[in-house]
Amino acid sequence: MVTILYPTRGGNVTHRNQDWTFALAKERQARLILLYVSNVHFLDHMLTPISIDRVWEEMDELGDFLLTMAQDRADQVGVSAEKIIRHGRFREAVKAVIEEEKVSVVVLGRPTQDTAITTAEYIQEVGEYLAAETRVEVFVIHEGEVVTHLQRPPDP
Repeated sequence: MVTILYPTRGGNVTHRNQDWTFALAKERQARLILLYVSNVHFLDHMLTPISIDRVWEEMDELGDFLLTMAQDRADQVGVSAEKIIRHGRFREAVKAVIEEEKVSVVVLGRPTQDTAITTAEYIQEVGEYLAAETRVEVFVIHEGEVVTHLQRPPDP
């Protein structure tokens, strides 16, 4: 069975990318996993002590909420989706889920340049890395359109 992994941050700007991903999952009759990755390690360097554990909990709650919203949207179009929340660096978290869940396709939404935390170049680089390192098929999409399609390299 095909398993599609879609890391998402949720929100209105991602709806077109989510819709595209849901259509792909439906077309391929695939298992769909929605992933939220949070990373608050930058707080390790703050001068003011704060509870990192509490920040992780808050981020997990936000991630669960955003994934539940995406899961509900998928359900409305007849696609069942699972949720996974991870902590840490995005690239490493995605790679770990690919390996653990036997993912064969990854869909990465390219951010809107003027409002995003990450850049289009970073998402492209992550897509190329994942295709090379994990041999998955990768789609980079923007506003519901394919920007890059990296095919899984043939087996030697």
